[in-house]
Amino acid sequence: MSRADHRAGAGAVTATVHRPAATDQDPTVGFVHGLGATAQVWQGLLGALPPGAGATVYRMPWDAANGSAWARSPESRVWLAQALRLTDRPPDVLVAHSFGANVVLDQLCAEGSGGYRGVVLVCPFYRSSPDQLDWDELCYYLNGFPGLLRDGILARPGGSPDPELVDAMAQRVRDRIGPYGWLRFFGLFSGTPMLDLPAVDVPCLVVGGARDTASYPADCRALAGDLPRARAEILPGCGHFPMIDDPARTAGLLAGFLSDLADVDGSAVAGKGASQ
Repeated sequence: MSRADHRAGAGAVTATVHRPAATDQDPTVGFVHGLGATAQVWQGLLGALPPGAGATVYRMPWDAANGSAWARSPESRVWLAQALRLTDRPPDVLVAHSFGANVVLDQLCAEGSGGYRGVVLVCPFYRSSPDQLDWDELCYYLNGFPGLLRDGILARPGGSPDPELVDAMAQRVRDRIGPYGWLRFFGLFSGTPMLDLPAVDVPCLVVGGARDTASYPADCRALAGDLPRARAEILPGCGHFPMIDDPARTAGLLAGFLSDLADVDGSAVAGKGASQ
């Protein structure tokens, strides 16, 4: 396992190569976490990748450990671009969660496919029309922000069952993200109806949780329907962190997506028979 870092005044990005791809034909899969989360949310998927596939996990400045200065500097996709440059081989397939998924979507619409063979968007935030975002929705996502962070804390392995402690931890993470971090999130979210989604010419898998009260299953399906080469998979019993709530099924969806890409490419993009 190797690691590379880039540090700037507004934060840091880190790329940890958990394993390299076995050959040039095997894919490298990159993982991007969401706002206030950590790279550890992907632990349950790394061991279930198809044989030969590489895995690189990125730590982004919006993990809250760096505060909110990152949100007052470049566009969020600039941080993503910095992260992807940290390794000799950029990812062939990018898997991104929550706010991270919206950053990837913003990058795809602004800059093209980026050379990705495929993209997996886990619980992204989406509205297909500006009319779907009103004052009630804004207040819901503002006032409910600590609750979303609380869900993330509870979803972590070994999460504390003490509700007062979890609430205090969620408030602390919220305060570290700060208003600028939340505004960056809501700015990307509220801008999704204006994205040039037909220009995203890359296969996409949109994964949602049936119990998610932040990234609604209907919005995940709508996003998949508005992207030219996408499908949606909604996992029953899962909330906003399906890779933690049900890592085996989430890993199975990822393995199937990699296998489909191999069939489309006509090359050994992924090994068959991933362990789950």
